[in-house]
Amino acid sequence: MSSQISRNIFWLTASRIFALAFLFVAYTRLFRYLGPFFSGQYQFVLSYVLIFATIVDFGVQQFITKKISEDPGQTKKYFQNFFSFEILAATSLYILLVALAYFRGYDREVFDAICVAGLGLVANALTYPYLAVMAAFQDMRKVALINFLNSLVNIAVIFSAIIFHKHIVFLASVQLIFGVLGLVLYRVFVIKHLPKPEVLKAVFRFDLKPVWEIIKQGWPFALLVGFSAIYNRIDVLLITFLKGYEQTGYYTAAYKIFDLLGFFPSVVSYTLFPFFAGLMSKNALYEVKANLEKYFKLMLTAALPMAVGGTVLSSKLIALVAGPQYAPAAGVLGILIWAPAILFIYIPANSLIISQLTKKALIVTGANVILNTAGNLLLLPRYGIKAAAVMTVISELVQGSFYFYFIKKNITDFKFFSFAFKPVLASAIMGLILWPLRALPLFYTLPLGAAAYLAVLAVSGFLRKEDFIIIKTLFQKQSS
Repeated sequence: MSSQISRNIFWLTASRIFALAFLFVAYTRLFRYLGPFFSGQYQFVLSYVLIFATIVDFGVQQFITKKISEDPGQTKKYFQNFFSFEILAATSLYILLVALAYFRGYDREVFDAICVAGLGLVANALTYPYLAVMAAFQDMRKVALINFLNSLVNIAVIFSAIIFHKHIVFLASVQLIFGVLGLVLYRVFVIKHLPKPEVLKAVFRFDLKPVWEIIKQGWPFALLVGFSAIYNRIDVLLITFLKGYEQTGYYTAAYKIFDLLGFFPSVVSYTLFPFFAGLMSKNALYEVKANLEKYFKLMLTAALPMAVGGTVLSSKLIALVAGPQYAPAAGVLGILIWAPAILFIYIPANSLIISQLTKKALIVTGANVILNTAGNLLLLPRYGIKAAAVMTVISELVQGSFYFYFIKKNITDFKFFSFAFKPVLASAIMGLILWPLRALPLFYTLPLGAAAYLAVLAVSGFLRKEDFIIIKTLFQKQSS
């Protein structure tokens, strides 16, 4: 495993963990300040805009990252064409999202918040060409810094809203601040890899032909990203339409824990994507298999205790995150916590699939959109927000299962189930220990559960010398 990959994951993860400690406190205050109804409004706004924000690059970012990784000499060409495209795409999508919100007749405050957050969509879209270059050159330490600064901005906006009694329009402005800050910093950082971006020249010399060629080659990435955004956020939109803002508030209180946990799989995926693309371009299948197995083992080891512990302690976790008024969300969290756990497990496969088997990933994700949407429409009216949680877990399970199958069939065989038994056993023992103690404060149960899990792994001999070497490389000093 490349030590550079390990250090990239370390810096991105460390920045997020440090920031999440503060974000966690901020969100606990925000949920209590807004209450379920206004929390539902705010999370609806974010989900609505996020669907557009996720598809604003039409999948071109991942495609550009892949192409630069394979041919660094063409960095400037790809960057300039991508930047020109983003101006056109972001502007068009902003007009569309505002128009749809207007004709839907949303509450005035919700509509205004959508307009403000949508401006953030435009600004953030213009950072994607810079981010594609940084990712292609695996310069993720600076990306980690920007992520950390964005978290600090988010915290500042949340506490400012609470102190000065502001509501969702003010909160939505954080998306615009993210975009502007990112544009300034990425412009400085990208010089190391692209000394003269010549952004203005790219804009004034905009040529649709090369952009169209990129879109024609990258359209599977576009649909893949779009489908992923829809099946990850459609539940929030449907709950709002069918059950109202209060139920959305309960559901998103549980989903916020999903979001907070989901940073690590995204870090791993984003870091491994150019790494696997480079290995596959050299047909280094043995290295691909070796790294897949190492990361599967790492992610499985982290995922299972998180899922079991989250299910057993869901009531305490919701009370801690959002407060007693969100008690109806505990049952949702007990189900939903399995979704990020499944995502943890299959995320190394995700990095390889979207790089090499994009069209197959597209088919699976498109089917998942239909499955998730149909399931929510059928089950939500009768079973409520727990049904949305079940559909999210099913969607992740379908996605991961097919990704494993496609890699085994089309790229390389790899071990997985042979090292899954011991973490499963350790998680089950941990759950049995925690169940009768679940009413105790988390201060006692969380360390106890972690100790029990690690003790079983240690006794069973699951962790080997090479696993500690992987961990050690994460903490080695970053080379400049």
